Amino acid sequence: MRTRIGIGATFGSAFLGALMAHAALQTPAAPAVDETVFREYAGVYQWGPNAFVYLQMWDEGKPGQLVAFDESGEVRTLYPTERDHFFAGPGVSVSTSIESRIEFQRARGNKIASLTWQRGGVAPRLAKRVDIEKREDIDFSNGDVRLAGTLISPARGGKHPAIILVHGSGAENREYILPFARFLIRRGIAVLGYDKRGVGGSTGDWKTASFDDLAGDVVAAFNCLKTRRDIDASQIGLLGVSQAGWIMPLAAVRAKGMAFLISISGAGVPAAETTIDETKNEMTTRGMKPQTIAQIIEIMKLQYQFARTGQGWDEYATAREKFAARMGPPPDTFPGKQDDPYWEFLRRSYFYDPAATLRKLQVPTLALFGELDNNILAEKNRAAWEAALRASGNRDYTLRILPKADHIQLEAKVGSNEEMPSLHRFVPAYFTTIQDWLAKRIRGFRASP
Repeated sequence: MRTRIGIGATFGSAFLGALMAHAALQTPAAPAVDETVFREYAGVYQWGPNAFVYLQMWDEGKPGQLVAFDESGEVRTLYPTERDHFFAGPGVSVSTSIESRIEFQRARGNKIASLTWQRGGVAPRLAKRVDIEKREDIDFSNGDVRLAGTLISPARGGKHPAIILVHGSGAENREYILPFARFLIRRGIAVLGYDKRGVGGSTGDWKTASFDDLAGDVVAAFNCLKTRRDIDASQIGLLGVSQAGWIMPLAAVRAKGMAFLISISGAGVPAAETTIDETKNEMTTRGMKPQTIAQIIEIMKLQYQFARTGQGWDEYATAREKFAARMGPPPDTFPGKQDDPYWEFLRRSYFYDPAATLRKLQVPTLALFGELDNNILAEKNRAAWEAALRASGNRDYTLRILPKADHIQLEAKVGSNEEMPSLHRFVPAYFTTIQDWLAKRIRGFRASP
């Protein structure tokens, strides 16, 4: 699974990532398949009344993977063995052992009609492919940047409330956040996902964009949806994960008439602080010596001091050289020259404090935090949101820590990056909390369709 830091890699996470990559080379992999082949199987399948599973491309494990998201919360990557035959391992992204075998059936015209899913010696389950969604590719602009996305709506007609999906960090496409909201579509809400700047069909470059720039992209999506006859312009809201917690409040303050905001694992403190939190937790979980962890954290703090103030280069360079003598060359995210462009990347976003914006936020707000999140520490960040929203006078906000949830709301044991591939499902409270919260605020939404 990819590293889940708020913005970019730290020294510690990059170093650990190198170790993980080396270990990954020691395990066999499923056959590589072109992504266009996988897309034939993507869609909605129905087990029975009010029981659905969604198949889509998802890049959390690695690019070009077909993943099944069951409304029960179960998540599995499907690995091909031959045409129409796949297997799934005993975790989100485990290809080295077999838990289930999945077979697709075709109907007249050679189109996929159903799937059977057999786990161990249990009788196979049948799910029929169903058309309960309408998909439309759309695009919109923020200045010179053109954003490309897909609007997925309930198949039935009429005006629908809508959710704009807001990205986390990195090169995320229109499908990455979809699993966090797709269960809402059959309950009456349209969902818009778009490719981040410089990804897929979108122009621009997310690597040079500020949080304000990315918030402007969200506002452009909002303005686009308001013009559509099939969307209720008074009931358009936001849902995003991780880095979106900094971006969505900026957009909601700028876009008048935003109906609601749902933040998943969004920070209430600056990014520099969350990267230190994650590095410390990840290294502790992996059993690194306390003195080594302390040394890495100290280098990070010296790096951030120089990036923020322009002062303290000699102290940072000396600490970096001492550590390099013990551990080898540092990653590129700890540059050895003062004119390295990475310093500008840090200055652009790492020191943004969301408190000032949260103190202006008046829209109904739901913020969820994972009890076991190693990056966005639950109690610390919930308290930061609480203090700011109370100061704002916001009369409708709900801040909830979900037990056993990690950074992306998977049911975890320790919440580390390392354990993510072996996890099984979203915590059940994730779905019910969002459904119940929306049912009290959004016209046309049905918590129990």
